[in-house]
Amino acid sequence: MSSYDVHIGKLIRGRRELEGSETYLLCTPDKEIVEVGTHKPENGILVGSKDVEDALYEFCKSALDDYIQNGNNNDVYTFSIYTDTYHGSYVIYINNLSSLNQSVDEAYIKYQRQYLEKGYDHYNQSREQLYSQFKYGEGDYSFMYEEMPERLQKWLSIFYCISLKEPDYLDIDQNYIFEKNIVDSQLFLIAIDVIHRLHNDLKRLNRTDDFIAYVSAADGVGGDYLTTSQLIRRCVSEDQLYYAMPQVKDKDLAYKSAIPAVKQKQLHEQVQHWITVIEQGEFGEGSMRSFWKTDYEAYEQLVELGYPAVPYIQEHLNGSLQDDTNSILEMVLADLER
Repeated sequence: MSSYDVHIGKLIRGRRELEGSETYLLCTPDKEIVEVGTHKPENGILVGSKDVEDALYEFCKSALDDYIQNGNNNDVYTFSIYTDTYHGSYVIYINNLSSLNQSVDEAYIKYQRQYLEKGYDHYNQSREQLYSQFKYGEGDYSFMYEEMPERLQKWLSIFYCISLKEPDYLDIDQNYIFEKNIVDSQLFLIAIDVIHRLHNDLKRLNRTDDFIAYVSAADGVGGDYLTTSQLIRRCVSEDQLYYAMPQVKDKDLAYKSAIPAVKQKQLHEQVQHWITVIEQGEFGEGSMRSFWKTDYEAYEQLVELGYPAVPYIQEHLNGSLQDDTNSILEMVLADLER
């Protein structure tokens, strides 16, 4: 996931444009997916990012209506759009303090029983530990909305065929024309825009002071690390994020406090440090994962070293590094040499 982390991070941070702009993909009832260049075919239903955004916004409003009508509108602390940019799907999650506490109480009783029976340390957790784990563990929420509106479901089922390059799964009775750039993880950007668009709609919720609404990444397209390091920061202010998730603040402070020691090193040593962090991966010393971040942050540190770092970075492109690390360094060089 390392080079992907940088590629998607650059998109979310606005460091690169969407790939495939002004290019179209034609999907036909004959189970074909054809790239048709910059001239949009005249025969077919065009699906662009604004169409998907409008449909997702309607989906979110429908989920809010259902949630409120079912009598759950009290002490709501979170609303999230769980986004899978590979398979093409959105799931809406909402939770309140009553449901959270109920889930935690049930888990605590279950864990204590299993600890007594099996003796595994994994089950010997305090209620406070479980509360922290469950609070933003969407899979444990009682309120999940995955039945998308018909048109959104239709479009994303076609997206699935495009993304996975599986035209045989196409089930359509007329031509559909997709803007190609939607396949470049644009579903994240669409969901972020919808979160901001929901600003007034979310006021219908009886919210806690630490309420946050944000986009989360599915496992396989970034998961928790992409969510906490980047997606959530495009949706809420840093103050509100820290208020809702003090652990994220602790990780940010730890990361910021580690940077000065690296900056005191010679330039070639700084390059070596960040390359080592990337190369050693999740379990290496100083891993970005230990700060709840992705290798995008290491990429940013290398870019900040500026053009004088180019020859030192080039020295490492000698075939001794993993392919993923080489890909990241090539992205750094491309950005520095512009």
